[in-house]
Amino acid sequence: MLERVRTAIVNPEKLIRFRKDRLIYAFLYMIFFAALMPTGPLVRMGAAEPLTREVRQDIRASFVFPDSDCAIENARLTCEEPTQHVFYEQHALFGEFKFGIDTTETYDSADFEGHHVILHDETVYLSLDQFYLRQTVREKPISELHADFHNIDFNPETEAEEEAFFEAFFNTLSQEVERLRTLAMGVRFLVEFISAFILFLVFVLLNSFLIQRRFQQVPFKQMLVMMTYASTLAFIVLIFYSLLEFSLIIFLILLFVAFRQTSKLAYEIQKRLSG
Repeated sequence: MLERVRTAIVNPEKLIRFRKDRLIYAFLYMIFFAALMPTGPLVRMGAAEPLTREVRQDIRASFVFPDSDCAIENARLTCEEPTQHVFYEQHALFGEFKFGIDTTETYDSADFEGHHVILHDETVYLSLDQFYLRQTVREKPISELHADFHNIDFNPETEAEEEAFFEAFFNTLSQEVERLRTLAMGVRFLVEFISAFILFLVFVLLNSFLIQRRFQQVPFKQMLVMMTYASTLAFIVLIFYSLLEFSLIIFLILLFVAFRQTSKLAYEIQKRLSG
């Protein structure tokens, strides 16, 4: 494969000698570069701070403590009296989101509209609205949360107690975001990879079809293989654009240079057919 990459970049006109490669090799070639496309988004996603200062400030400003004395003791939620209370509520593009507690006898997701995370007894419930049908998709014991959240008072009386509460709360939230980020990165990789492969495939097929109409003596299979290799520089430019996010002007210049590799190959094909 390295030989084909080097030839495509340095001497694209010599790619003709690979025209009889099996078609599966061309697809594996595209798959390899498509797998590199998610690198940029994944690096940025992994390096991002779980909770930015702005998010923390927004949560603190909007957080509402309950009137009833409530606390978590030894990873179990207790209140002086049965309570349903929402600490934090956010309206976003994906819908309404709530975080709260429920110390009634049984937890019922129908009691809370929209997406929500609810603490009940010894359990954390995550419920999401999907096509207007509420579905609880995850639940876990409070004991599996950050250790700071196993014993916490929801009614801080002093500024120091409130500061300690939010420190414990944000430590817990950061840990859960980190756990979910691994799953989110896996999903992001699949989405970016499939999108890149489809983009590369359509680009190569279209290019092969247009050029093969000029040189009908060349079998379409061979043209597809050669155009796949000839698109190497275009693949690399797209990968680096995704990784570095350089200016659009530089991207267009590099893409133009990449397209010239295909033109050089087409010129070589024409020369050999007419020679």
